[in-house]
Amino acid sequence: MEALLASILVVAVSEIGDKTQIATVMLAAQFGNLAAVVAGTTLGMLAADIPVVYLGRAAGDRIPLQAVRVAAAMLFVVMAVIALAMPQEM
Repeated sequence: MEALLASILVVAVSEIGDKTQIATVMLAAQFGNLAAVVAGTTLGMLAADIPVVYLGRAAGDRIPLQAVRVAAAMLFVVMAVIALAMPQEM
């Protein structure tokens, strides 16, 4: 149950204002059928996320968590350096 609640919270917070949410708002405004829009967007997200969850589980069984953390940290550092090196337009 803890994993379910943590997943819901993380996804809900990270999805605020993204393209999917904006598209859902537009669909709700266009069709006006809340139940159909909620069902459609939920099933669409499930269809996209289920394979990723299985791939993540399979990768988690083969790749040490410490290696993933180090790789993620290095990627964030690289992205930060690139962002800082890019010229600022005003």
